[in-house]
Amino acid sequence: MTLAEIEVSLKRLTDNQIVQGELLNRLEQVVARNSEAIARNSEAIIQLADGMQVMQAAMQRLFEHMDRFIQGLEGNGHRPR
Repeated sequence: MTLAEIEVSLKRLTDNQIVQGELLNRLEQVVARNSEAIARNSEAIIQLADGMQVMQAAMQRLFEHMDRFIQGLEGNGHRPR
């Protein structure tokens, strides 16, 4: 291999490393953005789950209240005349 061929090969290798470095940089940026999105989605899911628990507890209390009312154990909230 001649000196000129070695220089051409080194130039190609250098160019290849630059391209790979740029691709790696872009990949890292995409991963960082996706990680942030996943974190935001996780927080939203936790908030929704908390809201569901509150709603289920409220519905359970409502059903218990309705059941007591139907059984005549509880008034309708109006004072008798």
